[in-house]
Amino acid sequence: MLIDERKNQILMLVKEKRYVSVNDLCKLVYASSATIRRDLAFLSNAGLIQRVRGGASVLGNSTGETAAIVRAQANIFEKKRIANAAFRFLHNGQSYFFDGSTTVGELVPLLSKLQDITVITNGCENAVRLADIATCQSYIAGGKISLKSASSTGSDTLSSLENFSCDATFFSCRGFSLAAGPSEGTIEQQRAKAAMLRHSTKHVLLVDHTKFDQTYVGSVCSLAAINILITDEKPREEYTKFFERNGIQLIVAE
Repeated sequence: MLIDERKNQILMLVKEKRYVSVNDLCKLVYASSATIRRDLAFLSNAGLIQRVRGGASVLGNSTGETAAIVRAQANIFEKKRIANAAFRFLHNGQSYFFDGSTTVGELVPLLSKLQDITVITNGCENAVRLADIATCQSYIAGGKISLKSASSTGSDTLSSLENFSCDATFFSCRGFSLAAGPSEGTIEQQRAKAAMLRHSTKHVLLVDHTKFDQTYVGSVCSLAAINILITDEKPREEYTKFFERNGIQLIVAE
């Protein structure tokens, strides 16, 4: 595969900055936005970068975390569709764990439609948004703040989560596969989500189609522990048959 000078320059910039917007690339390589978007599509199709809304980022690795700014812009419309489909599983007077994912974060604005609910999260940005919901009593699990993931993790976070017992956990994941179930890029994130699941009755996984067939270092839970899985595209038959056999409710958001 041959890459011309401009595309190679774009590739080097993405690797150097980890994330770069279309507007910035236009200025840095002296090209139009249409040209930049075509180049980004080419590099993405070649498996060299990851396209996100408004720009591009480096490809995710099997370990570590993706920066919050990148996660917030990736597949935003799919996340909103998934959140809208998940809303029907939220009810007045109940309590929930929300992880720090941007997918679950799309649920937060919808909570104003409910009354007398309680939400516990380890996500800093999700916690700030929850504070604006007058009908929701919200708590943030204390602990070490990861600037990259904009969430709290570590032993203090786990101790904080142990103080609660909720009706359901709404969570997402870095990767999802039949072999490993939902998985995370760091053990710290895996432990925080696993603690939420241990202290809740129902487990609702929100995962867009790009996460399927990916496995990362920390397995969050067994597939049998998932009650409801909500995604934006119907997965292949191997998945749907497994879900049917194991009583996992699959919902494809419209």
